[in-house]
Amino acid sequence: MSPLPQSSFSRLLSRLREKLPDRRVGLAPADAFFTRKVDLPENLSWEDKLAFIELALEGNAPFPMEQLAWGFLQSPDSPFAFVYATPRTRLKRLDIDPDENFLQLLPGFISLYGDTFDKPTIRFLSQNGVLSALHFETGNPVPAKIVSRRIKATLLTDETLLTTRREMAAHLESSGWHLEDGLWLGEGIDILQGEQIRFRHRHLNEGTPLPLREKILSLPGNDLWAADLRSQEYARRERRVRRRSRTIWKSIQAAAAMAVLFLLLQAGDFALATYNRFQEADIAELEPRASRVENKLTLAQRLTQSTEEDLKPFLLMEAINPLRPDSVFFDDVRSRAFNELEIEGQSSEGVTPVNAFADSVEQLPSVESVVNNSQTRNNQTSFEFLITFASLPPEPENGFSIPLNVDGESDESEASEENDNG
Repeated sequence: MSPLPQSSFSRLLSRLREKLPDRRVGLAPADAFFTRKVDLPENLSWEDKLAFIELALEGNAPFPMEQLAWGFLQSPDSPFAFVYATPRTRLKRLDIDPDENFLQLLPGFISLYGDTFDKPTIRFLSQNGVLSALHFETGNPVPAKIVSRRIKATLLTDETLLTTRREMAAHLESSGWHLEDGLWLGEGIDILQGEQIRFRHRHLNEGTPLPLREKILSLPGNDLWAADLRSQEYARRERRVRRRSRTIWKSIQAAAAMAVLFLLLQAGDFALATYNRFQEADIAELEPRASRVENKLTLAQRLTQSTEEDLKPFLLMEAINPLRPDSVFFDDVRSRAFNELEIEGQSSEGVTPVNAFADSVEQLPSVESVVNNSQTRNNQTSFEFLITFASLPPEPENGFSIPLNVDGESDESEASEENDNG
């Protein structure tokens, strides 16, 4: 079985993604909100801060809280929160349903949130056909005030936007505030992996425009849902659902990866099995030839060993014969192994020269051991030696001094036997 191609795996993941709800970021026009700056007491917990802001909004809102879509921006670097709200009916008139399944539902002026300035600054930002003037205090990312105006033009050209920006700047109370050059125009939104939101902006001014800017919305979980226009109850429920969805999606990805891995392993197993079959076929074909070669090698070794062992009795006899006393003579000499010599003989002077001869032979460097079996009967001493050699003695330079017949017996013994028979 062949593995699942990468393109097929990608298509499978794409089809799974299509089954998921289409998530998008909703941006409500900035001119739809009424806003309020709320000073915060120090050392409030998140729950207490949320309750304090909600109470402040409820005391100043022109509508009941259950009819409002609202949120706020806050930061540890800010002593106040910026609260914004709008009637839910107004959002529906703008074709924005707060109950729709948005990834996030945010105000349009949030797209550059997080920037700070080294002096009080007014920044101009255009989103959804609305131009906003955001007032930032020194070092504070939370705006202190926002003034918004819908751009009254059928075609929103760059020149129309710059003209509206000049008119708005002329009517602002800008004493003590630095007006940032030009304006930032929202060019689109991207949802990145991990549900990060990235805004794209283009800068317009009278001179050379700045490069296209991409800004990831840097709000942690609680702050992001605080900025969302939907209720905190909805936020808690939605966060639970998304955690479960992410877990399910990761499980599906892991299962798909395991399936691909299993297919790869199965394909590898099939390839190895095929390779083994080819190898076994080659071995079966070569086995008779290898057996013939092995048999020939064994036969050659045996022939070599047999040839060498036929010569050993001469060498072994020549090595010990110089040590033999005159009173000791041999009756029979045999060699049953290449490094063993068997001797039967007699002594005319008793067992003492026999033992001395055995000890002398055992002292030879090439001799491993000497087994001496000697006995004396009726004043006649006979002996049997089994001499085992550790290594073969060197062949004599001048040839053998004691010629042996083909049976391993000395010619002297044979001559004696012939005289006795004669």
